[in-house]
Amino acid sequence: MPSSGSRACPGLFRTFQTSQAARAPFPTSGPQNTANGANKPENKPRPGDTNRLPKQESWYPQRLDHFHRQRGGDEPTFPQRYFICDKFWSQKPGGPPGPIFFYAGNEADVTLYVNATGLIWEHAEEFGALVIFVEHRYYGKTQPFGPDSWSTDPSYLSVEQAMADYATLLWHLRSQMGAEDSPIIAFGGSYGGMLAAWLRLKYPHLIAGAVAASAPVGAFPGVPGWEPSRFWQVVTYDATASAGAAPACASNVRAAFRHVLTLGRTVGGRKTLGRLLRLCEDIQDEAAVVDVAYWLQGAFDAFAMGNYPYPSTYIIGDPDHPLPAWPMRAACNHLASNGLQPSDLVEALRDAVGVFYNVTGGVQCYNAQTSGPAAGSRGPWDYQWCTELMGQELPYYPTNGVSDMFWDQGAFDLEAINAHCQEAWGVTPWADWSALTYGGLNYQYASNIVFSNGLYDPWSAYGVLQNVSNSVVAVIIPEGAHHLDLMYSSPADPPSVQAARQVEMRHVRRWTDQFYKMQEERRNCTDVKGTGQGYRASGTDVPMESSMASVA
Repeated sequence: MPSSGSRACPGLFRTFQTSQAARAPFPTSGPQNTANGANKPENKPRPGDTNRLPKQESWYPQRLDHFHRQRGGDEPTFPQRYFICDKFWSQKPGGPPGPIFFYAGNEADVTLYVNATGLIWEHAEEFGALVIFVEHRYYGKTQPFGPDSWSTDPSYLSVEQAMADYATLLWHLRSQMGAEDSPIIAFGGSYGGMLAAWLRLKYPHLIAGAVAASAPVGAFPGVPGWEPSRFWQVVTYDATASAGAAPACASNVRAAFRHVLTLGRTVGGRKTLGRLLRLCEDIQDEAAVVDVAYWLQGAFDAFAMGNYPYPSTYIIGDPDHPLPAWPMRAACNHLASNGLQPSDLVEALRDAVGVFYNVTGGVQCYNAQTSGPAAGSRGPWDYQWCTELMGQELPYYPTNGVSDMFWDQGAFDLEAINAHCQEAWGVTPWADWSALTYGGLNYQYASNIVFSNGLYDPWSAYGVLQNVSNSVVAVIIPEGAHHLDLMYSSPADPPSVQAARQVEMRHVRRWTDQFYKMQEERRNCTDVKGTGQGYRASGTDVPMESSMASVA
């Protein structure tokens, strides 16, 4: 059962940006909802507002394995962390309770999403919603086997187990709180967006609708049209004039990488390269040069995913040193000149990636180890990559140096991935499993899902970008980076982001109204005579038992 004690709103542990809320009229739907609205300021919660409220962690004794019963009846459990806030929850006498806004936790400490998901906090009061954030098993403080549970036994880490966790917890919370008549709306961004959409598919009796932001549900082998290099094509787009960057940036980046690899072919060239890049250690061989190139490439991944219109710490993870507004543009300012000589190009590339790797301004020399969103590691996410191929762009999604601004890294190498996964975990990915289980981009049998994608976000390459039906819709945000629409509204937000949020919440309102209407119809269809017998659809006052007898 959930932990005892009064329920309270969690405090925002860190403020990501100062903002003010805004609203916009709903744009007209078309083949896809390309958000192009204008907003009018309005008073709503802002980052840090919930700091003034008591914050409380809650814990639920979650089943370790939802799919295999233990002989003898001993079912191992672990404490799963969640946050719950009933400050805004509407429980009017004689009326249905307000909805439940549930965030499906991603591959990180859940407080990251508690802090950043302004879309939920800014609309909770308007909807009279109960707010719940749940932490994903094996991440944050939700560790089935103690700290770093992935190193003890990662075998219970899977999408299916995580979704069963969420369904089980929501089922019990709804019962415990008398919220059976509350529709549950799932929200999530990135991997959390994938979980939100898949929860709607697998548990439609629990999840009334899902807002899936920047959810790369098509990023798997077996999905028609899947091409891993498309990720880097979007990264490159961010470095062009069409996305607001210096016109010469992308071509200069491509030329700089060409010179980096050329220098790396000789001992003397590697010494020069280390000096130009201000590396702390010498580059030993050509293999190490490729590692340095991946390190440089990783910064551009971070710039694209975190290409937000205001300073933000969301991608970089340093609360005291945010990336600048429009970080790709800031990086490209170092690569804006035409006619740069090869050595100048490498130094300009160094200064560009320094926007990320030297965000503090105090780095004297660089340790060329990939960090940020592209950093693979022997942790729980690498295990999910090695079992389910959950997206890990570097070093697995190759570039080609033609349609992107990097270099030719060859084809997607599943054999090398299998070798890594066997060496690291003793497992081999089931390459087609996610496409087989969840359908890739095929949502023609689904309902009540909004897929939003920002065109600055490289993961949009694998998102649902066209409307599937009237209830499975695509919201396209031309100036949006990685699930920007889920974050707190800001005066710096482009109109397309502002309007996208309004489209999303319009659908949420439709789903909740639909749920309440169905509940009312169900109540009206009960046997008012108390016989316990059903009625025919004609509405005539004849018990089903009698109608069946007459047919006989």
